[in-house]
Amino acid sequence: MSQHQVHAVQQLAKVMGWHVLSFSNHVGLGPVESIGNASAITVASPNGDYAISVRNGPESGSKVMVQFPRSHCKDLPKGDVLQDSKWNHLRGPFKEVQWNKMEGRNFVYKMELLMAALTPC
Repeated sequence: MSQHQVHAVQQLAKVMGWHVLSFSNHVGLGPVESIGNASAITVASPNGDYAISVRNGPESGSKVMVQFPRSHCKDLPKGDVLQDSKWNHLRGPFKEVQWNKMEGRNFVYKMELLMAALTPC
């Protein structure tokens, strides 16, 4: 089931114009699953501002993380090290999505809503 959901994210990304950055059916990081393997995918929005990372395991379930642009992250420390403005275009840290509180009937519908909310007009 975990591989099917990750493949669904991959196909949904293609339909919605998102870019697949990485994809793996056999993730070697995180908790070890006693049955099967965890799968993961990372996709970026059409303009590259946002990234969504999904890790799905047969026992551990889904973990969805969103990476926002640095300009939207107010809690990042401001330093004198990076003075060139080109570094402001990098994305900030990942933040976990509370998947159980998202609107939607199933995994694919919730993912479609998340991608639509992060896609620029």
